[in-house]
Amino acid sequence: MPRARESGSWVSEPIDVFDGEKRTYIYKRPKTKKWQLYIKTENEGVIRESTKQEDQEEALTYARERWYEIQGRQRSGLKVKREKKLFDFAEEFLEEERKRISSVPRKGITKETFRIKRVHLRWLQEFFDGRNPKLESLDRRSLYNYGTWRQKDSSTPPKTNHTINAEISTIRSLFTYLYTNEWIDQVPPIKSMKTEAPEDLRRDYLTLAEWKSMLPTLNAYRKDKTTTSRMIYNRNVVYCGIVIMINSAIRIGELKQLKWSDIEHNPHLKGEDRQIHHLINIRGETTKTGKPRRVNSPTQVWFDRLRVLSGIPKAGKNFPHIPNAYKDQYVFCKEQKGDQPFGLGTWNRCWREIKDRVIEAGGDWMNKKNISYYSFRHSGISFAVQRGVNHLKLARNAGTGLRYIEAFYYHHEAELSTTDLSKGRTFFAKNTEVYEPLLD
Repeated sequence: MPRARESGSWVSEPIDVFDGEKRTYIYKRPKTKKWQLYIKTENEGVIRESTKQEDQEEALTYARERWYEIQGRQRSGLKVKREKKLFDFAEEFLEEERKRISSVPRKGITKETFRIKRVHLRWLQEFFDGRNPKLESLDRRSLYNYGTWRQKDSSTPPKTNHTINAEISTIRSLFTYLYTNEWIDQVPPIKSMKTEAPEDLRRDYLTLAEWKSMLPTLNAYRKDKTTTSRMIYNRNVVYCGIVIMINSAIRIGELKQLKWSDIEHNPHLKGEDRQIHHLINIRGETTKTGKPRRVNSPTQVWFDRLRVLSGIPKAGKNFPHIPNAYKDQYVFCKEQKGDQPFGLGTWNRCWREIKDRVIEAGGDWMNKKNISYYSFRHSGISFAVQRGVNHLKLARNAGTGLRYIEAFYYHHEAELSTTDLSKGRTFFAKNTEVYEPLLD
């Protein structure tokens, strides 16, 4: 079998596109299924690109068509080489990832995973100061310390090493795509961040005392009228989101994508519980695992505030009182724009303001902890563990493993062995904005 070596990589099975013409051929690289194309031009050197075909005859057809296209461009005085810019290819990569979206668990990726990958590549563009660098001018060593740069970034709430490593994984996938398709000759090295514990345990959480001390600041923040009407709206939306997360223990990513059709009345409840608790349906496409789940949540009052904030008229005798015409709108939406989710930049800006206000109000603990929106989910889980909520019920409600709940319990065992724990279920007061019982 003929073999040749081109630019440091072994090429196997070269097949001439035109008999006897050695300047144009197709070949397969080791461990790849798709045929690659090699064309040596008169004035612009060698062109290497993927035919995107696994069948030999289809690859040859593509190669001939591409050759004639190049000849025509050269006769017209046009350049034949494609200008290879990183983020042009990033869009191609994302289109390939989009094709992998599946509603079947562990088959492909979820819509939420695809959304996160797109966000990851936006951060890569931020790393390049918004530029779209040419691949040939890209210093492959420049990406090595991406994680360190991301860790020091102050424009968003602090990110865990796990989150940064997820971004790095997406970036590596992009460059692997470029390598597989012959646009680069080597995947650049990127240093992973060190992780020492399960993801959720690395997130700092609030103690009940910290939560109580934070609440007056949160309330003052949402009630502050010395700003624009839009900002007042944004502050109240964020406030509701925080309180919902700490009571339901749902993830911030799940919260952001809730639609009114996901909020459901619980017909099995009676008395006061009927006015407090309800169900939240977490769609599989919005979860990390692709698995849907139903959450019991004592958060009617805050969802009703969001309905009023969004200008949705009250309908029906049962919560959430949403007319059918509004069911497909986002719960957390832009002002007067129910079809558009609440902006990421607005979430981040509001959190920076809240954090600054808590510190100004004497909350020095905020400087000593890695507190972000994720922390409110973890705080809710912590409160439930402290109250003695059944671990299996808690794990199912939170969409996490029993192993994590147990790890959380034993990780904080010393803290849990306090007089607060011994006080039992009277430990929580309603002025904490945490209902009792939580998740029970």
